[in-house]
Amino acid sequence: MKDIERAAKSLSIKPAAFIEKYLRMDEDDDFVVKSAPCPFLAIDNYCLIYDNRPTACRTYPHTDRKKFHQLLDLTYENSFICPAVQNIIEKLQAVYK
Repeated sequence: MKDIERAAKSLSIKPAAFIEKYLRMDEDDDFVVKSAPCPFLAIDNYCLIYDNRPTACRTYPHTDRKKFHQLLDLTYENSFICPAVQNIIEKLQAVYK
């Protein structure tokens, strides 16, 4: 909830309004953005709330976690939208062939 409060404050709106306008609840009961690409991605590909971005954005694409193997499904899905993740997947495939 601190991520939501921080991002909402940066946009000068209340957390409830931020949730209503930008977020939805996923199948794991986590808040995620309603749209892709991210509504905070500017035309120049810079984040409009970069200094106040949520933890998930700060750690994206999550490939440096100690328990990376627990995120393989998420990493695979991210590989379709993130060239960096796609590159990591390709390198892993080359190593384990």
